[in-house]
Amino acid sequence: MEKNAAVLMADLSGYTAMTDIHGGASAAMLVSKYMEFVSTALCGDTKIVQRVGDQIVLFAEKPMDIIDTACKLNSLALAEHNFLSIHAGIHYGSVFIDSGSLFGSTINVASRIMNMAKQGQILCSSTLVDLIDPNTYSFNHLGKFSFKNVMKEVVVYQLITDGYRQFFIDPVCRMQIDPDKESVVYNYRSQEYHFCGSHCLAIFKSNPDAFLT
Repeated sequence: MEKNAAVLMADLSGYTAMTDIHGGASAAMLVSKYMEFVSTALCGDTKIVQRVGDQIVLFAEKPMDIIDTACKLNSLALAEHNFLSIHAGIHYGSVFIDSGSLFGSTINVASRIMNMAKQGQILCSSTLVDLIDPNTYSFNHLGKFSFKNVMKEVVVYQLITDGYRQFFIDPVCRMQIDPDKESVVYNYRSQEYHFCGSHCLAIFKSNPDAFLT
């Protein structure tokens, strides 16, 4: 069955670094919490199509449902101390559905957009943005981009979300640190750095410049 739909692809920024530093058990617990957030964030007819590690694929026939879901998921991730923020890409187009799996170029474009998103960013194609009521959400125009194995250039926008809050990023494991909660603080070259714990601080002290990019 083929139909037009909105597809969101998202994963956790810094997941590889966090796993490398804290190990598989911590990664599994974090992904479990992440999937709780995903389930809580689902709006309207949005469905979870696939999860591989920390990457999820969501599907909704109504573009507004997928945008509402993205904003809610982003807010939940940002509100969690010692967690990772998401980055996501959203596109709208034709998808072929077979046994619960999605196929087609819409998936590829959503994936490419997600890969260009930075920590905490939700990026959308103009195809998706054109279907959203401008009175409900705001977007920043980022420009036109060429993606690998995508024939046409894609105009990309950043969704402006209201879930932002101030937090620090552990330079070693990349987890976000709530400044209002306990963390390990270290000054290096007149700059203050926050860590999730003494283990990450010890790794940082062994070779600070390796983590300051």
